[in-house]
Amino acid sequence: WSGPRQPCVFNPECNYGQIVMNLLERSPDKVIQIDGDTGATMTRAEMRLRIVRVAQNLTKLGYGVGDIASVVAVNSENLAPLVLALQVIGVGFNALAPSFDADEMAHMMRQTQSKLVFCDADNYDTVQVATRKAANDDSCRIFVMENAPNDDCAVDQLFRATGAEHVFYPKYLGDSYSLIANITCSSGTTGLPKGVCYSHAQTIAGFCKVANFDDGICLNFSTLYWGTGVYVLNMAVMNNSTRLITRRSFSTDLFFELIAKYKIRFLYTPASYAAAIAGDPRVAGTDLTSIKFWALGASNVSESIRDTVDELLKGHGRSYNFYGTSESGFLAADFFKRKPNAVGKVGTNMQVRILDEDGNPLGVGEQGEVVVQSLGIKFLGYYKNEEASREALDKEGWFRTGDIGYFDEEQYLYLVDRKKDIFKYMGNQVSPSEVEAVIEQLPGVQHVCVTGLPNEDKTSDLVTAVIQREPAGPQLSAAEVIDHVAKHLSDPKHLRGGVFFVEEFPMTTNGKILRRKVRQMLLDGVIN
Repeated sequence: WSGPRQPCVFNPECNYGQIVMNLLERSPDKVIQIDGDTGATMTRAEMRLRIVRVAQNLTKLGYGVGDIASVVAVNSENLAPLVLALQVIGVGFNALAPSFDADEMAHMMRQTQSKLVFCDADNYDTVQVATRKAANDDSCRIFVMENAPNDDCAVDQLFRATGAEHVFYPKYLGDSYSLIANITCSSGTTGLPKGVCYSHAQTIAGFCKVANFDDGICLNFSTLYWGTGVYVLNMAVMNNSTRLITRRSFSTDLFFELIAKYKIRFLYTPASYAAAIAGDPRVAGTDLTSIKFWALGASNVSESIRDTVDELLKGHGRSYNFYGTSESGFLAADFFKRKPNAVGKVGTNMQVRILDEDGNPLGVGEQGEVVVQSLGIKFLGYYKNEEASREALDKEGWFRTGDIGYFDEEQYLYLVDRKKDIFKYMGNQVSPSEVEAVIEQLPGVQHVCVTGLPNEDKTSDLVTAVIQREPAGPQLSAAEVIDHVAKHLSDPKHLRGGVFFVEEFPMTTNGKILRRKVRQMLLDGVIN
């Protein structure tokens, strides 16, 4: 199954930074960013000037092609020009969740050997610990985005005037198909995140259809750790839209505050956020008529949630379902017609196959693994992880998503199961094996299986542990397990679904716990 084929309006052989600088010059007075926390606006001309200064100052410090920067920051005023400047000079950026603990940060910093880290004042101490744990603290320079504890680490110094802004021209940095623009975190069934490499060409090709959204304010609560966060930032540049940013995490209070102040046209949220907004009594008295496009993703999107959102937007907009992976980017959406439980049709210049367990192609209505490829754009793989990169592809070089799905006769894609093992809590990816490893530290645990159970409105999965105690071990309590996990893992991985104990697990013949069967037993009430 293939999406529409269309040559890119912008040449993927260019570097992304060249296109960014050119586009920002075309409508210099257009507002590209609004700071929802302060009200400050930034024009495309001002954005370009800040990019130039950061690019020149970082180049003067010796940074360039081949270097990687870790970005562990919320969406503050100068974050967008900073990460765009990194790409202009060929420094790839790896965005991490600002809420990560030191071990989680260090794991990725160790992989990327970051030369630069950009963080916030409130996680500066954690970042310092992480760089030491990653064993690259001697060669890694840390900059704080706002309210830096001292001038030496303040990012403001990179935005100082150089006196040479007027002569700046973005250089061609080499093959865009292999030049890394950014590295996105992805978790596989082995647990800990891997770094998915995005090339400059892949970033450009993601905007093969260029629409002019000059009258649209776009809101997305995600940090750059999420693919949607990066996409919406790039959309502001490529589609001439205005990006509304906030440093604050999502809450219904924040949403109603922002929608009252700004005419938001494009809204990107997980289904769980949409459910919270729709369930708030204030929604009945709120003017939502500016919203034309409400994209839902990052978790299971139920028909009831979509019905509710479509009713809220009736007469002026509607909900849209979209599906993608960290590795392939955008794959499918229902832009033209909504069909119950479908994620939509395959996107432009994308190809999808459904394969059985032996790798044979399946037809309409037949369920199998979803494998994908992007026409003309090669998957760069996982950063410095050749083994995982090879395992991610089938024998013909298509990316294996691990999702189970099928197509109908109208070429709409349906997903019937989620990625093997990995699930999400409030849009945050949870690796069962990571949580299991922490629980296994406790005395008295013989076997443990972590899975996700749906919350009440089925918009998110709650992290749940099932434990088989050691026969002669201490009588471990649920409270002890919950407290232990809370002390050692970040908030999205806490055991909100509870802890259950079993006499034995269902297992394969070679001794592996049948995780999906355990989950089904929980859903059926067999384990309680």
